[in-house]
Amino acid sequence: MADNKKWEGKAKGGIKGHQIFVFILNFFGLQTAYFFLRFVAFYFFVTAKSTKTSLKYFREILGYSKWKSYIASYQNYYVFGQTILDKVALLAGMRNKFTVIHEGHEDNLVYLKSLGKGSILLSAHIGNWEIAGQMLESLDTKFNILIYDNEAEKMKGYMEEVMKKKNYKIIAIKTGEIGHLVELHAAFNNNEWVVMHGDRYLPGAATIEKIFMGKKAKFPAGPFIMAAKFGVPVTVVFAVKISNTQYHFFAKKPIEVKRARTEQEVETAVKEISDKYITEVEQMVKKYPTQWFNFYDFWSKN
Repeated sequence: MADNKKWEGKAKGGIKGHQIFVFILNFFGLQTAYFFLRFVAFYFFVTAKSTKTSLKYFREILGYSKWKSYIASYQNYYVFGQTILDKVALLAGMRNKFTVIHEGHEDNLVYLKSLGKGSILLSAHIGNWEIAGQMLESLDTKFNILIYDNEAEKMKGYMEEVMKKKNYKIIAIKTGEIGHLVELHAAFNNNEWVVMHGDRYLPGAATIEKIFMGKKAKFPAGPFIMAAKFGVPVTVVFAVKISNTQYHFFAKKPIEVKRARTEQEVETAVKEISDKYITEVEQMVKKYPTQWFNFYDFWSKN
């Protein structure tokens, strides 16, 4: 969880807290863990610096009243905590705890696989993207997860301990290095899929400015440039929580682009893909406002 005006590529929170909740999950179950989570969420709501930007999001962007913003902000923390617990439960092999409503799986993901080429599954910090990853197993397709190396640095080792099966590869973006580009090139050449987010960037990274939720905001240019230069289709995916034990998985129609050879072609493709992506994200944020987990000033002018 970021609590600054800019996202710095690191998630707040320690391993000890996760270990405690894993213990509760294993011995008392998910519902008991949710009960204790209510107090943890309230603690963060009262003490975290990110509450200020959370309230700003609900009041200035969504137009909520003062008290509705307070309630929604607390709910934002609580649902965020639920998705973390759900993620741990999934990685620990407790999949039978959840059911998933599929939308676009057969029509769009199966079609995407039929193209027989590398692809990008582009998501955002909405809901629980690990659930979306589970949907790929039925397609028997190799996939990779692209993340900033320091975003989950403290958690990688511990999460691997609780995982029952690891069916994906993590490609880490390291500041100042290009190793991830080599790995991405190999993945696309092997007709593998790459899962990534398109709504966060590190300071100094290339960005594009768009109108998002009625105000100007910056998005990372990388995912869109990558799709254009590699010439791979992009499918926008989300998995949002609709009850304690149920998720709704969305896979949108693939955006097919030809490989860009010139700067003008890259610029055209980036605009097309980013416009469609941001439209999809905006629709999801409006529909599930407390499940957008960017706890920093996303619309900051800095």
